[in-house]
Amino acid sequence: MDVDIATVAILGNAGGALIGFAIAVVATRNQDVPGARQYGWLALAGGCWCVLSMWQLVVSDPAAVKTVYLLSRTAAMQVIGLWVVFALVYTGRQSWLRPSSLVPLFLVVNADVLLLVTDQAHDFVEVAAVPVTQLGTTLVAIQRGPTFAVLLTVSYGLLLFGYGLLTEFLFRSQNVYRRQTAAIIVGTGLPIFVAVLYDFGYTPHPAIDFTPVAFSLNALLVGWVLFKDESLSVTTLSGDTLVDNLPDPVIALNDDCVIIDYNAAAASALDHPDPDGEPLDDLAPGLADHIERGEVFSFGDSFTYYNPQTTSLTDQFGTERGRLVVLRDVTGQQRRQDRLEALQAATQQFIEAGTAEAVAEMAVEFATAVLDQNAAGVFLEDDTVLEPAVISESIEQNVDEELLYGSPTDEPESKLWKTYETGEIQAVSLDQDGLDPLDNALMLPLGSHGVMAITSHDSTLATEDRRYAAILAQTTQVALDQVERERELRQSRSSVQRRREQIEFFNGVLRHSLHNAMVVIRGRAEHIRDSVPRSKQRHLDSISDWCGKLTDMSETIRDINNTVTASEAERLDTVDLNATLRRSIESLRVEYDSVSVSCELNGDYRVQANELLEEVLLSIFRNAVDHNDADTPRVIVTVQQASDWLQVRIADNGPGMSDELKTTVFERGLSPDQTAGGFGLYFVSVMMDLYGGTLWFEDNHPTGTVAILEFQQAVTGDEAEDDPGSDDTETAATEAQTKSHNR
Repeated sequence: MDVDIATVAILGNAGGALIGFAIAVVATRNQDVPGARQYGWLALAGGCWCVLSMWQLVVSDPAAVKTVYLLSRTAAMQVIGLWVVFALVYTGRQSWLRPSSLVPLFLVVNADVLLLVTDQAHDFVEVAAVPVTQLGTTLVAIQRGPTFAVLLTVSYGLLLFGYGLLTEFLFRSQNVYRRQTAAIIVGTGLPIFVAVLYDFGYTPHPAIDFTPVAFSLNALLVGWVLFKDESLSVTTLSGDTLVDNLPDPVIALNDDCVIIDYNAAAASALDHPDPDGEPLDDLAPGLADHIERGEVFSFGDSFTYYNPQTTSLTDQFGTERGRLVVLRDVTGQQRRQDRLEALQAATQQFIEAGTAEAVAEMAVEFATAVLDQNAAGVFLEDDTVLEPAVISESIEQNVDEELLYGSPTDEPESKLWKTYETGEIQAVSLDQDGLDPLDNALMLPLGSHGVMAITSHDSTLATEDRRYAAILAQTTQVALDQVERERELRQSRSSVQRRREQIEFFNGVLRHSLHNAMVVIRGRAEHIRDSVPRSKQRHLDSISDWCGKLTDMSETIRDINNTVTASEAERLDTVDLNATLRRSIESLRVEYDSVSVSCELNGDYRVQANELLEEVLLSIFRNAVDHNDADTPRVIVTVQQASDWLQVRIADNGPGMSDELKTTVFERGLSPDQTAGGFGLYFVSVMMDLYGGTLWFEDNHPTGTVAILEFQQAVTGDEAEDDPGSDDTETAATEAQTKSHNR
């Protein structure tokens, strides 16, 4: 059956028009693709070109053919101009598309159209519509003059310019669309090749130009590449970025987290011979989340740890189109970190161990489990003999019993004892000792306690293993030191407890005997009162008063003894400072008739102390009066807040105190002529220390001394409720803050 070439051309142009218009619609729906909008206009112009070419074939009137040819030529020239615009945008040169460059571009592109429209005015172009019969088909063909060759040259120059832009972009180092660009270049060659054939006369009929059809086919191919084929959308930057022989896995992902490139290490890690085109989560569930977080991880059944490092793959517009992920193998670093964390976590358990055997057991367990060694043992010294405290089962099974002991009399010299004696780490070979399968051992001294031995099947212990073994040995030695100190402390506490019980016994006997003696003395004094002249009875009153004072002193000594021997939590209580000050001042006024005492209390003050606080304050008052040479001794008492502390300031108008005496007045060894009762201030110093407070002296102006007693402020029940973060009174008493003062 004969084929009508005109029908083929008409049908081809009709199909090309549909393709062009369809691609234009698809482009409007994919605006995120680089160059999509410009390519949509280009496809639309190509579709119009096909419609006009088809119209030109069905028109038989020469004048009408010339008119349609003008329209068709206009559409063809817009295709050339839009092709250049698309090439500029796709290759990232949209900054070139300014009015100052676009206007000259389209003037050059449409030069032929302008000449055809103004032909009557200048007659520069020749256009003739001539019926031509060829292959049995008669169609009206357009014939052009010599000027047309110049216009064709300009048109091909613009086409090649766009082609050159794409070719340059293909080899650009930052082109993440390399495969896509290559497909566009190859597809673009088809319409250019067909146009060259037509312009040089290689056509089945002079009136039939298949270039619009070829362009539409090219538009279909490029549209598919741009909008549908994701395998060509994003690729890695260059071969030198993705090195196939790199030991770390490298994966290139598009924005849908689909693998688009990889190296051999990645294929091995993913356990897939060819993961290209596979969603990452299908091959390794959860791996994408690890990469997104950027944290060290392991996946699958692997004990390998990876640290993901991600580089964005951006297009020529700076838009992220994918990611290049390098999974750095950090197994060694992670293993070291895990060991350090495990050792740090175990340190507290080591320190809290109650016996040397418990410490040894933890050390052996840690060496075999965390340091990945085959066996270990801890040998402790007992009466100049190193004996196995805890050893691994493999050592017990493979080592003769006599080799598990060490002493200075061993022949040949014991490796264990040599390590203990020299205090130096030794790496020893066990091959000649017949200890197969144990090949070697690392002997580590534990100070005066003994030796730790760590054995291995390997020929040598790695430097890193030796380092961690040394840390473990040091930790074990510290723990053994702690056990030894705790043992000595328990013995010391037991001794102190015995001494305290003895002191309490003798003090109790002394107080009881003293109390009975005072009762007898006072009773005998009262018995002879009626026989003593009234003028002499003042001596009996003095005897009775001293009996009372000595009895009270014995009770005070009992309270002091209880305070000194009590624990910190037992000795402190909440004491009303205001009431205690008032009682102490009243007692002072009874003792000293001529003293002038004033007290300023501007709040409800409570401190951490006990029942001896009144005696402490009274001792300071007595010291202020006893050393006062003024006609009228005057004492002024004030209380002021100092952060969480309360300062009781007791100022007198006496002669003052030298700087040297301020620093030595609290010492126990001062003679009475220096302080006239220095024992009282020593007692005050001891009690303030037990209260967790501070005592010092300052100069008073114009004369005298100021004694400053600083107490921990007590937290009342209401204050504790208002401040949930505060501890109870007993806890606050045991957590005294240390304060320093210039004395």
